[in-house]
Amino acid sequence: MEVLFELEPVSSRAKLLGRVRELVDLVDWIDVPDSPMGRSRFPSPIVSCVIKNLFEDTRVIAHLRVIDVSRVALEATLRGLELCNVERVTFVRGDVIEGSSVVRDVEPEEAVRIARSSTKVKPGLTLSLRKSLEEIEGRLRVGAEFYLVLNLNKDSVEKMEATSRVARKLNIKLYPYVVLITDTNRDRILGVMERWKLHDFNEALELVEASNDVADGILVSSPMDFKGGLELVRRLRRR
Repeated sequence: MEVLFELEPVSSRAKLLGRVRELVDLVDWIDVPDSPMGRSRFPSPIVSCVIKNLFEDTRVIAHLRVIDVSRVALEATLRGLELCNVERVTFVRGDVIEGSSVVRDVEPEEAVRIARSSTKVKPGLTLSLRKSLEEIEGRLRVGAEFYLVLNLNKDSVEKMEATSRVARKLNIKLYPYVVLITDTNRDRILGVMERWKLHDFNEALELVEASNDVADGILVSSPMDFKGGLELVRRLRRR
């Protein structure tokens, strides 16, 4: 099972690269979100290119919000990611962030088709287990190479199993999020996310175990607590 890590952009270049150095020998992919937790900070494609430029052997997944980019800007960004040798990009619609302008020129599904026809960057989408199985299968047939799966918990494992059966027939990879809640981030993360979407350390390990046969990997997300997420990754590697 692959291990992916969601690396939040930070304001210090030295701090960012220090975190990458801690991750490179532990994870299979570094996933760089765009405006995580609804906060606009640094564009994921640029941060992804910085990481790839300095750590050539590190595999990177960039994110691209499509709600506030034009088709022309999207195509240019994809060409830039290809130039940087970034292997994957996840298209997300994105929420409206204060100060942004909604363009809504391209939807994530169309962005997948554009990427497949114009670049070598492998396109991905998010997939929510709160959707019906019919909706999930329809989304899997859009043509993305991989999906970052939202809302996996003990109550949705059976739906994940059904989703996995369809994905394997289509040769699609599934990477469920495990969003970690810790003593360090608890107060802040509960202000923006519901508790049922979060997992403490033991819950995260149980969820990974339950996902062994139905997922291609796990995406570890530990908002506002890098050290907590790093410790979980280390534990997973010792399994």
